[in-house]
Amino acid sequence: MLNMNKVKWFKNLCLILLFAFSCNDKVDESGAKNNLIVPNTSADLRNLGDEQWHLGNYQESLNYFTKAYKKVKATGDEKETATLLNNLGLVHWRLENNTAAMECYTESAALAEKNGMKRLLGLTHTNRALILKEERNFEEAFAQNNEAIRLFIEIEKPKDLAIAYNNQGQIYRYSGVYNEALKFYLLSLEECNKIDNTEGKAIAYQNLSAVYAKQGNKEKALDAARKCLKLSYKVKSKVRISEGLNELSHNYDLFRIPDSALFYFKKHYEVEKSLMKANQSKILSQYQANLGIEVKNLRIKNLQNEKKIANNRFMIIAFCALVALLISAFFIYRYLSIIKFRKKQLELELENSKQIIQVKEDNLKTYIIDLTHKNNIISKLQETDKENTDIDYDVTELLEQKIFTDDGWDKFKKRFAEIYPYFFSRIKQSGISVTEAEVRILVLMTLKLNGNEMANSLGISPQSVRACKMRLKKKLQISNFDSVESYLQYIHS
Repeated sequence: MLNMNKVKWFKNLCLILLFAFSCNDKVDESGAKNNLIVPNTSADLRNLGDEQWHLGNYQESLNYFTKAYKKVKATGDEKETATLLNNLGLVHWRLENNTAAMECYTESAALAEKNGMKRLLGLTHTNRALILKEERNFEEAFAQNNEAIRLFIEIEKPKDLAIAYNNQGQIYRYSGVYNEALKFYLLSLEECNKIDNTEGKAIAYQNLSAVYAKQGNKEKALDAARKCLKLSYKVKSKVRISEGLNELSHNYDLFRIPDSALFYFKKHYEVEKSLMKANQSKILSQYQANLGIEVKNLRIKNLQNEKKIANNRFMIIAFCALVALLISAFFIYRYLSIIKFRKKQLELELENSKQIIQVKEDNLKTYIIDLTHKNNIISKLQETDKENTDIDYDVTELLEQKIFTDDGWDKFKKRFAEIYPYFFSRIKQSGISVTEAEVRILVLMTLKLNGNEMANSLGISPQSVRACKMRLKKKLQISNFDSVESYLQYIHS
């Protein structure tokens, strides 16, 4: 977003341009005065303050609200004064002036209580609780927020009550009491469901996701974050969508799922970029609209000085050259800003690519370690064959080793059992003592693998596979099975 100095610079440039182009306008002075619009009423000032608040121009918003407050206070309208004080408190809070904000909320609360404005009184309690929570004064924050909850229940304001419940959850969350935080987030969600407040539900699910993540509940944290994102898309709020994507990215990163974390982070970045562009356009549009008053004043001054300007052509030419220079400077500045932005974007993409490469390198290292382990076993087998004549003993020792990792074999067995659910139970029912290595041979034979394929899968030699099958055949013949294949038919029957 453009900072205030850049915006003021652009504003002054626009004023100069408008002044230059209006030099030759023949406008009747009385007519210009009649068309002049000045925000003199408190309502106009308050509306301008609201516009600047929504654009994020909090200092400008403070100026308009302050002028409106002075006008209303002079009239003695205590209800309007109380409302404006609450607005001023919000602006001071955004400007990180908590002392001034608390003073405004306290004075607003006194006027609201005096005039029976229960909803506004509840809002001041909620706003004060927010500041106290930030200052880690949890005891006083709970006192303020509990009073807000009581008032909103009394006047039956579910939307405000949902906000108060959510704030209560935030206080518990900041104080580290996560179970109580969950309780009030769920209450907030319940109130939002009553009035179908989609954005409120999105906020509740986002907070629920954050607490579940803190508790290490991966399934609930990701589910709540997905619901938050779905509701955010429903309300078409880019701010909510950005926060929902950020929450999902954070959770996937927390639970070490880097690909998903990176995917949602990129989406979050794209939304943030569009928000930045949209805010820039809004700010420029707002300033262009506000220039209307100053433009009219410039036209009046232009009428008064028209004769003097006409007699000084050289100054006008020099002035126009200066304007052209300023315009050029503006476009150069804009071009350099775009280059800087693209550079940052490329740096971010490079960093993301490095992270992806790192993940793939880690996977490759794991594969190389596993392959090395298998090669060592095969080498050991070859050396043992040369040194010892007792082949059966050495092969048995090799086959009883865990060629698969425990985790890999467990996962393989689970997937195999999904396809052949009675396979392992039938082996046990047969009453034949089958070793773990022989079970693996039976599994691979079921999958129609030949000797060489089984050897590659298990990381052993084809001779070891044949020896294992021969021992298994001898066992089966004792139990009246002609061959390993007939035993497999029995298992699958």
